[in-house]
Amino acid sequence: MFNRILVATDGSDNAHAATEYALNLLRLHPEAKVVLINVFKVPTLREYDAHVSIENAYRKRSEEVLDEAAEAFEKENFLVEKVALPGDPGEVICQYAHETGCDHIIIGATGHSQLGAFLFGSVARKVTRLARCPVILICQSC
Repeated sequence: MFNRILVATDGSDNAHAATEYALNLLRLHPEAKVVLINVFKVPTLREYDAHVSIENAYRKRSEEVLDEAAEAFEKENFLVEKVALPGDPGEVICQYAHETGCDHIIIGATGHSQLGAFLFGSVARKVTRLARCPVILICQSC
């Protein structure tokens, strides 16, 4: 039932709860593979050098978020894959899940951009619309 689980994280409280949920699933299904993903948006700039430098800063922060989320799994000797990608978070999460054969996506109901979610729609909402596999939506603070 659970073979390859994609856990989207942005370091928010609900993302931490989603990570904990995935860890509990892994305890029940230790044969499953967990992939942590963080998708970062890079502002569009005309200056190439400035764009590369900003993208590198966003990628570094993304990798820090992934390392922090991976600690919980590593403490229990579970291996996790970490993926940091640029782009639109909702679209990239769903595309990655589809292309790599993930059978479930676990995501926090709201992340760090709650105001953005109010104005434009949340990443979680987009994932539930676009995903081709079941989505487990976690809400610790709802």
